[in-house]
Amino acid sequence: MSLFIRKNLVKTLIFLFFLILAGIIFFIFQLLFKNIQSEEELYTGTTLEEDFVLEKGLNEAPTESPELKEPSFIVLFSATELQQGDTLIIMAENIPEGERITGKFNGKSFDFFPVKSEGKWRALLGIDAKKAPGEYSLSVFLFDESEIKETITVKKSNFPVTKIVITPELEEKGFTASNIAGNIATKDGVIIYGVLEKYSSMAYFNQSFIYPFEEIINVGAFGNIRKDGEITIQHLGVDLDAVEGTSVYAINNGRVVFVEELTVFGNTIIIDHGLGIYSLYLHLSEFKVLEGEILERGELIGLSGNTGWSVGPHLHLSIKVNGASVDPLEFIRTVDEFLK
Repeated sequence: MSLFIRKNLVKTLIFLFFLILAGIIFFIFQLLFKNIQSEEELYTGTTLEEDFVLEKGLNEAPTESPELKEPSFIVLFSATELQQGDTLIIMAENIPEGERITGKFNGKSFDFFPVKSEGKWRALLGIDAKKAPGEYSLSVFLFDESEIKETITVKKSNFPVTKIVITPELEEKGFTASNIAGNIATKDGVIIYGVLEKYSSMAYFNQSFIYPFEEIINVGAFGNIRKDGEITIQHLGVDLDAVEGTSVYAINNGRVVFVEELTVFGNTIIIDHGLGIYSLYLHLSEFKVLEGEILERGELIGLSGNTGWSVGPHLHLSIKVNGASVDPLEFIRTVDEFLK
């Protein structure tokens, strides 16, 4: 073989060698590229939309808002239509042990107290004698549960209108319609309402209320509007007939928070029963308790009398419920019916 032919053969073999080597390298590169792409798809496993969510820092897809939890407790009302001076009883049942139930009426909070039956709670609300007629919202709340709402309708009471009575004996003591109204507005009434502003969130009582006398004779209606010319004084209690010196009893358990002689209201005792419920005993002849004493229902507190602005021996009994003046006799009857 000539030298020329041998040189061309060597060149051809070298060219084929590099051509084959290039093909092998290309083949290997293709395999590696496919493996890398497959691994990336396995690692991300996301769509373009999901990649956008991850870039925004949201680690999980948004979920639907949970529905409001339906209350598991039951709330009953003694009435939803009431008159000025009435008392409303709210009964809550199926209350889990250890839970606290509260309420709000016309923007003002109130508390419940437990009764003997397990899981049952009660609240006492007063419709003030001067509350404007209309519709008012009431809500009851239990921790971690949605509220139960009710609309309470307040209707006008037809309170009787009578004349302010000033006997000759009262005139001798210096009482006039004008100074009686002025004293209530600037002295006696201010003192009384200063006591009533204090609130105890616990109930001192766990049973129904009783009357302060063994025999009840109503001689002065609750809500009675007494007038003398332009002067108007509303009777925010009830007058109970009694000869002087008749025993007066506490209408329920409580703490004595006021024992004092006042100009218009005479010798006065106030008992705090808790939850904003107070009983007031006016015109007494004698005190039998001291301020700060803890009393039981039916305990002797004083003797009826004729002190202050009084036309004869009797007991004036008032009941306040969270600041509301209510008919005391109706309060006792209503609570006795539903507090069982």
